[in-house]
Order: sequence, then C-alpha cells, then structure tokens
Amino acid sequence: MLDTPPEPHYDDIVRLAAESCGTPIALISLVDRDRQWFKANVGLHGVSETERVISFCTHAIEREGVFLVEDAIADERFSTNPLVQGDPFIRFYAGVPIQTEDGFSIGTLCVIDRRPRGLSESQRRCLLGLKRQLELMLRVRTQVRQLKARNTELEQAQERMRALNAFLQAEMRERQRIERQLLDQQELLTSVLTHIPHSVFWKDRHSVYQGCNPQFARDMGMPSPLEVIGRTDFDLHVTSVRADAYRRDDREVMESGVPKLAYEEPIDRHDGETSWVLTSKVPLKGTDGTVKGLVGIYADISERRRQEAMVQEAKVLIERHAAHLEAQVHEAHERTLHLMEHSREAVFVLDAAGSVLEVNPVAERLLGLSREQLLGTSFEALAPEDEREPLRQALKALRVRGTVRLEDQGLRSANGERVALGIAASLQVSGTARRLLLVGDDLTEKRRLEQQSLQNDRLVAMGALAAGIAHEINNPTSYVLSNLTYLQEWRDELERELAAVPGLPPRLGETLAEVKDVISESLTGGQRIRDIVRDMRFFSHTAGEELTPVDIHSCLDVVLRMAHNELKHTARVERHYADALPPVSASEGRLSQVFLNLIINAAQAMRSGGPERHVLRVLTAVEGERVRIDISDTGHGIPPEVLPRIFEPFFTTKPAGAGTGLGLSISQSIIQKMGGEMGVRSEPGRGTTFSLLLPVSGREPGDEESSLPLARG
Repeated sequence: MLDTPPEPHYDDIVRLAAESCGTPIALISLVDRDRQWFKANVGLHGVSETERVISFCTHAIEREGVFLVEDAIADERFSTNPLVQGDPFIRFYAGVPIQTEDGFSIGTLCVIDRRPRGLSESQRRCLLGLKRQLELMLRVRTQVRQLKARNTELEQAQERMRALNAFLQAEMRERQRIERQLLDQQELLTSVLTHIPHSVFWKDRHSVYQGCNPQFARDMGMPSPLEVIGRTDFDLHVTSVRADAYRRDDREVMESGVPKLAYEEPIDRHDGETSWVLTSKVPLKGTDGTVKGLVGIYADISERRRQEAMVQEAKVLIERHAAHLEAQVHEAHERTLHLMEHSREAVFVLDAAGSVLEVNPVAERLLGLSREQLLGTSFEALAPEDEREPLRQALKALRVRGTVRLEDQGLRSANGERVALGIAASLQVSGTARRLLLVGDDLTEKRRLEQQSLQNDRLVAMGALAAGIAHEINNPTSYVLSNLTYLQEWRDELERELAAVPGLPPRLGETLAEVKDVISESLTGGQRIRDIVRDMRFFSHTAGEELTPVDIHSCLDVVLRMAHNELKHTARVERHYADALPPVSASEGRLSQVFLNLIINAAQAMRSGGPERHVLRVLTAVEGERVRIDISDTGHGIPPEVLPRIFEPFFTTKPAGAGTGLGLSISQSIIQKMGGEMGVRSEPGRGTTFSLLLPVSGREPGDEESSLPLARG
C-alpha cells in the first residue's frame, strides 16, 4: 500500500477518528525501515511522510492497545522531538497499532492535537473500533487482491487449458493429415513401384529379399512380389557366380553405409537370356543410424548398349570420313597458303563485313604493315579518305554480283604514301561462310618501272649524244689545254728572263701579271670543259671502273678539304662519323666525284647565309651489311613538286648557264653501278639530306634490301 494514491474509505476513517476524539489531526501512517508514510491524512496539509526515527508511530506499533501521550513537552521521550519543537507542534498523541491477519504491525491509526489533553474511555473504544475496522478493510483488501490473483491464475490456467485443447486438437488433425498423407504416399509408392519401368527390390542385413515391385518379380519368373519375399539370390535361378557378386555388392554397401550408384552388370533372366542392367544400391538406415538393409533399383540397358555399339561403329566411320575430309581441307588450305605466299600480287582475304582475315607477304611489303597489324582491320580504312566511298560501293557490289574489278585503287602505306593497285575481287562461298578474295597488281611498282624504263631510254639517248659530243669536243679541248699550258710555261720563263733586265718598264710587269691571270682562267675553263666531256663519256658507258675496298671517312675528308674554299664563307662543317666503319666496295675516284658534287650543291643551297647561320652535316653509320652516308644542308630546300625529277638528266632549277642538269643523274648512276642506292628527303626552307647506301666490301650488290625511307631515283 505504500505510495499508493488516496482512497475515500480510508479518508472516511481518519475523519471519523478526528471527530470522535475531538482532535484537528488524524492519520493512517504506514512504516517501512526508514520512514513513515501517510495513507490517509486529516489536518496535516502538505505533509505525506516523515522520517521513522522521529515518528510517534514507531513507539505505538510496539504496544498493544492505545499508545497515549497527553503532553509531549512533559514527556522526556518526545520533548526534544522536531515534530514537537517545530511544525506541526505536536502536544497530544494517541495511536493504536494496525496489524495484519498474521499479527505483524505495519502502522498506526492516530489522532494528534497541538495542545495537551486526555482521551476518554469512549474515545478509546471508538479509536480501537476504528482500528479494527481499518484492519478488517486491510484484510478484505488483501483477500480481494488474493482473490484477484487466484482469478487471474484461474483465467491463465483456463487459457492454458484452452490452448492445450487447441494444441491437442491440432495435433490430432495433423496426425490424421499425416496418416492420410502416409496412406496417400503408400498408395503412390505402390503405384510407382507397380508402373515404374525399372526393377526395384529391398533386402535385410542378410541379403534376404523383403519385398520388390512387380517388374522385378517378372524378371525373376515369379507370379507376384509376395513369392520373392524370404528368398535369396541363390534361390532365384541365378548362377552361384552371379549370386556371389550380388552378395559382395550388398555387403559393400551395408558395411560402408555409402550408396553404390549407376554401375553396369549382367543379370540372368528366368527365360535363360542374359541382359545388361544399370544398377544402384542404397543402404536402408534406422532411426538410430544403423544400417537395416538396402534398396536396389536397376534399368535394362541392353538395347542402349546395342545402340551405343552401333553408334560407336558409325562414329568410327564418320571419324575416318571426317579425317579424310579434314586432310583434303588441310591440303586445299596448304595449297591456298602456298599460292598466297608465292604469289607476285598482293592478296587480301576479307570476311563478309569487309575486315581483313588473311594477307600474303606481298601485301605486307607493299603497305609496310605486318600481318598482325592488318588482321581485323577494315579494308576500307586502308584506303585514303577520298577513295573510301568508291571502295565501299565496290565491295557492296561484290557481295551482290560475285566479281568486281578496280582499275586504280589507292591504299595508304605505313609511311602515308599512296600505293596504287589494280584489284580483281571475287566472292568465295563455302557452306554458310562468305569470304571476299582481293588480288591486287602493284601499279605503283609497274609505273615506277615504266618511268625507270623511260628514264633509261633517255639515258641511252643522252649517252649516245654525250659520246658524240665528247668525241667532237675532246680533241680541240686537248689542243687548247696543251697550247694554254705551253703559253703559261712560256710566260713564266719570260717573266724570269725579264726580271734580270734592268730598267724594265712597270707597265710590262703589270701586263705580264694580267697575262698570267688570263692564262690561268683559260686553263681552268678548259679543264672544266674537259671534266664535263669526261663525265659525259662516263655517262655513256654501261660498265663502271674496278671496285675496290674504300675507306669512306678518308674519302670524305679529302673531298671536304677540296671544297674548303667553297664552304668556308658559307657554312660550318659538322662530322658525325661512326666508330669502326667497315670499308665499302666502290671506285674511290667516282665516289669522291659524287661526294664533291653533293657537297658543292649543298654549299650553293646555303649561299644566302653564312657560317653563323648554316651547317653542313656529314653522318656515317652501319645498317646491316651496308654503310649509310648522309650529307645534309640547312639551305632553301627542294619544293615537293620538283623533288621527284631531280635525278632526271638535264633537269635543273639553276639559272641558264649555271648548271648542266647532269650532276645528280650522273651521281645516281655511279652509285647504282657500285651496287648502292641514292635517296633524298627535303623540306622547303629547312634544308635537304642526300643519303647513300653502299655495300660493305666483300658483299655482293643486291644481297640486302633497301632500307632508305626516302625519295629514290
């Protein structure tokens, strides 16, 4: 009851106690270990509890009857009590203990006054009567609470009983359902065992049959499954060898507890026939996990084995035929590859979408791309941008018509050059596979050969002309040079004789000096004419001079010294020589002629500047079995439209009278006769580089393919 809300019937008792005893204060106080708490309160407003150590109730519950304090100040037990000295200033106290039905005191019913007084006998009886009524109320309250608790327990017990009844009913329904299900499963199992096309049996630990399906009984020649029960394999028309084998299998399964699944074995039927069956045996285990027996099932696979044997025979025949076809396909493929490898034309094999599936070495060489780079590439992407749409339309027409011819189809090489091909294309169909076969004739090489042939015709004509001119000019030139040499020697002798004559006029000395210059210039001019005639004679011959091992560096150094006067006011000379450069097979004189011609041309291209602006670079390197010589200038360069013609005879960009147009053509012819190559690359405004490739001494000309990425004559 501690700390419970106020209740009217308890408040009524304290009001009756206060009125019957004539006191302003009446309380029902309940105590625990540390405090006293007021369940009902009249006259003591705002106070709900006090400490137990100072309470009058602590003394009242220790006695029977009425505990009376008529004047608390006069009572030494309470005279200093805070409740006496302070609010509520208790002077009079009368209280009776409240006891439980078991005799335990739990509090008091008391009346209090702020002045001393006594208590009449009737007031005592009234206080005791109210105390008994209060105890009765407490007992009734306890009984009511107990009754409620018992009612709750009864309700809970009833609920549990209802739940138990419901559970039992559910269990009964579930049991009935399981029984029906088991019955249905038993009927289903019986139906399955009866109609299954396989034979099923089950045995105990001793391999004694405990049951089987009708199919197994028919296999054993028994009228019904009941006739099989209790028998063993030795009783069922089975040979002892077969029965022993079956018994070993049974023992293996039951002792290991592991199923033996899908193994093939023979079985003897009652009609004497032997069939092959696919058998599986599974251990039967009890609830404790021990093996009680086994279940076996087998299916007749005799027909399947016969079919497998037939299939195997057919497979062998098919494999032989497939091997023969594969050999034929392989042979055809090898022939195709052989034809592609040794074809002189470029061959491309495309898929139906136009992507490259295969190429031959000629196609790789023409485009400068490897097979790995070309495979999977769209063939249209190999053409220059402006030629892709016509090629796309041609491939589209090829897929419809089956054949197409392209007279001049351009493809882009690795270095960006256009490679012209005459393409004959055809559609190849093999089963569902469609392939596009493109065979390309190299028009670029053909035209180059035609151009080379034309140039050779020009050279032949020029050679014939040069031979005639050289013959006509050579003799008078020899006379003139001989006479000029005689005049020069005579002038030198005259100058020495006159130097000994005294009084020689100054004018005569000046005249002799002028004559010396005139004769020297005439000799130089005559020698230039003689050199031109000699070059023309060389150009007219098909055979070169004898080739010997030549030190390139020494040859270059001599030529650079010869051209020093031409270069010193024009450009700086930089030499980038390779270490341990091997000698080349060449004519040293003719090679010096080529070097001098290229260096003089370079110097003339750099005349607009000076050494502080221009550089002549001479570079040597070893490339495989060849020696490379680069002669570079930083001059005005050669325009792109002129570059392809610079090796043509009599072609020159110099002003009239400044050159014959034979220097580069003769130089190229000299290099080719030595088994080498000559190329050029140029960029207008930035300079020109002439590159020579010459075979190392001891190597036959033509053994090494060209590696010059240049414009070649």
